[in-house]
Amino acid sequence: MSEVHIALPSSLAQFTGGVRRFSVRGATVRQVLENMHEAFPLLAGRVVDGSFRPLPFVRVYVGDEDVRDLGPADSAVAPGSTVMILAAVAGG
Repeated sequence: MSEVHIALPSSLAQFTGGVRRFSVRGATVRQVLENMHEAFPLLAGRVVDGSFRPLPFVRVYVGDEDVRDLGPADSAVAPGSTVMILAAVAGG
């Protein structure tokens, strides 16, 4: 399994001890998200559901592609790719 880089907005870094960039191993979207959950259990509940699908208010991108557009959760992730996670922020 290869390493994939994760990039988070500051709003989610509170669940990783302030870490905004880190790497996990994984060859598919599901493996990457599962390994992210293992590394930062508090983060995963705010990003994915129990089936490791992104929550409705969260966007997960592999490169420039939204994972919802990639198809199944077992879609391949190239070694060295960057997975960017963005969460909607409400307020006014």
